[in-house]
Amino acid sequence: MTPETLISLLTSVTAMAVSVIAVVYTVRTYLLKSGANVRASFGMCSSVTCEDQYVSSVTLENLKDRAIVIFKIHLRIGHNYYLEIEEFGEEPLILRPFEAYQKEYGPIDLYSINMNRIDLNALLEDQKINKRIVLSTSDGKYVVNSWIRRWDPHYDFFKNHLTAVIHPRRATYKGKSYGINAKYIVEFKMADVNEEVVAIYPRDYETQKFRKFRLTKECLDSKEALEGHLYDQLGKGLLGCVEITVHDMGSWFAEAYESESRKTIEAKRCNWFMYRVVGPILTRFSDYRLRKQNKRNRERFNSKGTAVNAPQATREKRAPDG
Repeated sequence: MTPETLISLLTSVTAMAVSVIAVVYTVRTYLLKSGANVRASFGMCSSVTCEDQYVSSVTLENLKDRAIVIFKIHLRIGHNYYLEIEEFGEEPLILRPFEAYQKEYGPIDLYSINMNRIDLNALLEDQKINKRIVLSTSDGKYVVNSWIRRWDPHYDFFKNHLTAVIHPRRATYKGKSYGINAKYIVEFKMADVNEEVVAIYPRDYETQKFRKFRLTKECLDSKEALEGHLYDQLGKGLLGCVEITVHDMGSWFAEAYESESRKTIEAKRCNWFMYRVVGPILTRFSDYRLRKQNKRNRERFNSKGTAVNAPQATREKRAPDG
């Protein structure tokens, strides 16, 4: 093959590759701007607040580079039941390109159809019955076939009991957290109806917490002592407020975290072999023992006709959304 032929071949291949890339880009751009493609997930909930299961949350995600106008959100149960989740009325939901919509819903009173009450609990609990989010849009009916694959570490726990899900706890006052070292929260109400919130910590007497005066070690001994000290400064004209309220965070923390304060667990490193190999084995053994215990409890219940005094060990798995 001569150099001229090789150069010509390379030029042709390059031109072909550029053409293919251009065609693919054009097609992908067209597909992103045509039709609709929405992913969704929903959560079901049962509560002591009502007798029926209900949809507790819905998440929609627009995967297209064009807005979609949504008038209603329904949950289709089986082939013929459409449970209305939300109606937007005269202000439809406009889901912009690549935008997501998420909303939480509270408990219901009842379900009704044609002025009659209808019980959907059996259908909602049946995992074999297909359930789909159906949208009423400006382009007509749209059935969501793609689901948002939400993940939660609690799912992993049921497969491996060495999985630990840790929750941070924060005490907030008027939308702001101050940390567990806060000893007092002081609320100053001003003459112009505005207010200011200040957190007081155990060693604040060592710093210039307030511009015109300092706190003393003695005034931090109790809520009453701090409140009296602040009102003394107010009487001297060193504070520009009309009312002072002191909240004792120490007693609040002691009450709120009473159960957590009884025992502290130290987190220890778990290596790959322990978590990936030993953990699943221990989990299967634990689940086996749990099933045996539940079986014995059911047999005792059936033989006596009354519930046994021993607590029945149960573990419920949370079904994935959708």
